[in-house]
Order: sequence, then C-alpha cells, then structure tokens
Amino acid sequence: MEYVSFAHEIEKRKSEYYQVLRSCQAQRPDEDITDWMMFFLSCLSNIQKQLMTKLNTNSLEKQLSPKEKSIFTIIQHRPNIQSGEISAKLAIPLPTVKRILSELINKGIIEKQGAGRNVSYTII
Repeated sequence: MEYVSFAHEIEKRKSEYYQVLRSCQAQRPDEDITDWMMFFLSCLSNIQKQLMTKLNTNSLEKQLSPKEKSIFTIIQHRPNIQSGEISAKLAIPLPTVKRILSELINKGIIEKQGAGRNVSYTII
C-alpha cells in the first residue's frame, strides 16, 4: 500500500510551492507569509483527506470476506475491469463474481460503469 507523505504532496504541487515561496521571499525583509501558510495548510488538508480515505478503506477491507477482498483488490489495481476478467484472474465462476460485485455495489464500495457488454467496475 502506498504511504501518504508531506514530501509527496509538495512534489505533486512543486510549481505552486515554488511560486508561493518566491512570492513571499520577494517581499523581504518584511515579507507577509500568509500565502505560504495557506499553501502549507492546504497541503496538510489534502494529506488528511488521503489518510482518512486509507483508514476508511482499511477498515472496510477488514469487513469483507476473502472473495470480496480479492475482487476489491483486483478492481483497486485495475479500474474499469469487467466481470469476466475478474472471473478469469481469480478462477471464480462468473455467476459468483457477479453476485459479489452486486454486494460490493450495495455496500457502496465499488460502482458499475457502462451498460450491457461494456459494464466495468471501479472503486468509489
């Protein structure tokens, strides 16, 4: 599982980070660091959201049966996967996969996309 880090958040927003930093430093010696603080707090807020998502996912995964977990994991790593692919990868009969997918949808864990033969599944 990928970890959540402040450094990763800064890396994702590197151009914004340097822009805010230069803007504040340009005002020396009496710089106003309000923009820097707002950027910093925004980063912390994003990290908190990511951590809460991971905690909720981990908590949810503990409530799943082994087959539900394996299907959830495949969908997590291959968004927009179809039921037939899941069945083949896990060697679980297609009717069983479809029943479990329906249960995961009802639990609000995954969502169905498309219609007919083009139905695929992704994590919410």
